[in-house]
Amino acid sequence: MVSRKQLDLILPVALCAAAMAVVTRPAASADGPTTGTAAGVKRFYPDDPLLREPAPRPVQKVATREVDDIYDFLENMYVTPKRQGKEAKRSPHPAGNTNTLDDVPDSAWYTNRHYVRRMSIEELQRGPGNSTPPDPNSAWRITSAKSDGLTPGFVIEDGRKNRYLLKFDPPKYPELCSAVDVIGSKFFYALGYNTPENYVVRFHRDSLEIGEGVEYRDPNGKKSPLTGRLLDELLKGQPKGDNGTYRALASRWISGMVVGPFSYEGTRSDDPNDIVPHEDRRELRGLRVFAAWLNHQDTRQINSMDTLVTENGVSYLKHYLLDFGSILGSATVGPKMAWYGHEYVIERKKPAVQMVTLGLAPPRWARSEYRVYTGTGMLDYKSFNPVTWKPTYPNPAFLLTDRDDAFWAAKQVAAFSDDEIRALVQTGQYSDPRAADWIAECLIKRRDKIAEMAFARSLPLDNFHVQDGELAFNDLAASRTDSPSRFYEVRWSKYDQQGHFTALPNAVGRKIPAVASAEILAATVGCAANPAQSCPEPLTVYLRRAGTGLQVVGIDR
Repeated sequence: MVSRKQLDLILPVALCAAAMAVVTRPAASADGPTTGTAAGVKRFYPDDPLLREPAPRPVQKVATREVDDIYDFLENMYVTPKRQGKEAKRSPHPAGNTNTLDDVPDSAWYTNRHYVRRMSIEELQRGPGNSTPPDPNSAWRITSAKSDGLTPGFVIEDGRKNRYLLKFDPPKYPELCSAVDVIGSKFFYALGYNTPENYVVRFHRDSLEIGEGVEYRDPNGKKSPLTGRLLDELLKGQPKGDNGTYRALASRWISGMVVGPFSYEGTRSDDPNDIVPHEDRRELRGLRVFAAWLNHQDTRQINSMDTLVTENGVSYLKHYLLDFGSILGSATVGPKMAWYGHEYVIERKKPAVQMVTLGLAPPRWARSEYRVYTGTGMLDYKSFNPVTWKPTYPNPAFLLTDRDDAFWAAKQVAAFSDDEIRALVQTGQYSDPRAADWIAECLIKRRDKIAEMAFARSLPLDNFHVQDGELAFNDLAASRTDSPSRFYEVRWSKYDQQGHFTALPNAVGRKIPAVASAEILAATVGCAANPAQSCPEPLTVYLRRAGTGLQVVGIDR
């Protein structure tokens, strides 16, 4: 097994071999940027900025990975926080798979979607696919069955030979899990992740038929033949609609050969494309912000999956997020408890405080507003704090989330309009309109808190480009009523690719100075002087000559 120290030594070589750019982030100041670029090392290469990782190398053989849920809990509850906490304090480091624009290239892990390539309402609602639900005109053949003691679950195959996992809501809480699983698959897909096709389905008992030799596994692991009588018994506790149909979630089987969940730290030794430790992948660090927004506190390894797929004759591993039955107000088996998202499942300090104060100072989550309609579970926005939000237990990648990771994720959350959020919530097919309205309201208010937090800590500027001879950009906070109005100034320098900057006298403003001898120009963008207003640190934008024009090639936040 390769040690962490060895990995730190070989990782730069592997990254160069894969033509990946690991960004060194120099600090910028009002007097001009500085950089830590090593002497003799070029900062930008002809193919920068990389918008997609290099084509995957073929995976010859891969082992199926299994996760022990109890071991995963104990390790991440007691070991990971100490290890990652010491590392973060001793040698804090940025994400290892960003390009020179401080963004994440497309890859087998992640695809830039809604923020970069704006999706329509129809595309958002379609998500990873909305055209292949189980065929309602054919029987659904059960190929395997199990129960967790509360709800049954079946793997079914329809007349088109498509396979699905059929999952039911807790009998006492109709619509709770089926709605959020659909909503989650579409939100996370729009945010860039690989997710399964999830559908809310309604069907009669007659639609189910039992395949030959199918066995049923009870909560204790005991197997027995699945019979029609046993099937009726399993469905007995499930509520029916007015037309006698059952409501359930049908999750289409993801493509490729399933090889088990991925880990939130380390790499796979049998995957030649897996060269960045998972805890250093920005899409996994930034996932903390997305999970906080959608209250996805159950971000365990077991709710992920790797599959071996073949495209253009090359086999490689593709990485999925799945099982969103514990997002928003749902905890899968019932509504969330109010402390979910605020505390780890095992806390030391907070219970002690409550004991000392005799419970006279209840936490904010105990005093918040929760509206209970069919399918909502327990969700609010008043007690939500994006900085202190926590999953059920520590996640290795989340513990390393830094300001840049948070900004990258927050700008994507802020990009969802009120109407887009409402449209995505509608895909949960709630029977009570008040449920959809409340969930949408919570997500809108939680979105605003995330944006306010991130835009106060980093300059909320993005999408830098050249337009009519000037440096143009989007002020992400300009349309937000909760953000102060800011004016920005731009100072220009020449950059020599070796980390040295030469200030250009009187080159102030967005107009790009005409400097024939400069291959790369650097623009330091900061707030105009205003003693009454605080402002995040300036950032630096790099422009490189491309033909007769200039192209934005890099950003240091």
